[in-house]
Amino acid sequence: MPKYAYMGFISRVARSIGWSGSIVFALTLAIYVMLYSRHVLLDITAQVQTILKVCDGRVALPPTALFYVLTWVFALGQCDFVLLMGASALVLSVAMTARWWVTRSFIHDYFHGARNIRRTGGWLALLLAFTASLPTFDWWLRGQYLIGQASPNYWMNGTVLVSWPFAVMLFKQSFRQLQQPAAGWWWQMLIWLMLLLISKPAYGLVFVTVYPVFLIGRHGFVRAAWWQLLALGIFGLCLILEYYLVFLQESSVYVRDFNRGRTSGVQICLFCVWRMYASNVPLSVLASAAFPLGVAIAYWRSLRHKLLFWYAWAGFFAALLIGAAFIQTGDEYYTWAFRFQNYIASYLLFTVSAMFVLEQYFDNANRPDARIKWLAFLFLCHLISGIVYLANMWWTRSHY
Repeated sequence: MPKYAYMGFISRVARSIGWSGSIVFALTLAIYVMLYSRHVLLDITAQVQTILKVCDGRVALPPTALFYVLTWVFALGQCDFVLLMGASALVLSVAMTARWWVTRSFIHDYFHGARNIRRTGGWLALLLAFTASLPTFDWWLRGQYLIGQASPNYWMNGTVLVSWPFAVMLFKQSFRQLQQPAAGWWWQMLIWLMLLLISKPAYGLVFVTVYPVFLIGRHGFVRAAWWQLLALGIFGLCLILEYYLVFLQESSVYVRDFNRGRTSGVQICLFCVWRMYASNVPLSVLASAAFPLGVAIAYWRSLRHKLLFWYAWAGFFAALLIGAAFIQTGDEYYTWAFRFQNYIASYLLFTVSAMFVLEQYFDNANRPDARIKWLAFLFLCHLISGIVYLANMWWTRSHY
């Protein structure tokens, strides 16, 4: 009886998220099982080892604790490496499915729940989950497929993947506020920012850079704006505390293990680390955003008047600027820790661009013109690149 009850629960969950969401979960789980069995070099492995160190009392729990705590909970509170690795695969599959769900919701909201988008939105969100930037010559010259690029997907870091659904939700809801701000939304925004803080604050840096500019630029210092700026200020204060816990606290894993007992910090050095992973930075950016750039060029006359278009592109450029300017000092310098927001901002830009193309398709009575066909080909190239990247990661045992 418990077995049938369990299968019934799984069946109800699958029906609620639909076939496309179920496929995202199953594919993600299968991908991580294959990568783990191949012993591919991933940050996830080091993060699971950090959980073991926390269990032994050797280091403090990192402030970006959500991935670590969820993995420990999914492992039934056991501090066993194999069990924790299996639990991490489940956690990341849930995170990817949650990101898919939020993306589908965003697409449905944009089209106001139109009948012809109900199924299409889920499948589009599924395809977006497996796109990647196009490879450059660095793949052949250095064996680096996308480490120097702002790929719309990235598989190797658990804290980034767990933070991703919160970033998409924050982007989705903040866009509504840019259209019509409400004073009561500030506490919801603060919740999403706090969830980013305890998972991975990378996209939070982009948000606090871009959102206030758009909010004040469109609506001025209205009452709703003051409340939302207060939420941003609270997030900023908490980020300072997290800075101390990560870079300066003696029991931090970054200080005690990764930096060999020395404190570290953050400095500004333009393109210093990025150039280590990309022989041609402009080409890397172009390979990252070929599809969104194609959409912008093809439909510039109509898109230049859309707030969502500028909001997505502003976030993308802000993310690139943060990744280019900031570096982590100490032994973690070479890890390029300030690149993770690039992937989330790129994913959001891809999502918005795909929505614009789909809108054009519906406006043309489901008859694609030459521009739509060309953009569909570009999107397909990014999708094939994402599949090739996964195969390359499995074959080379490296996420680079």
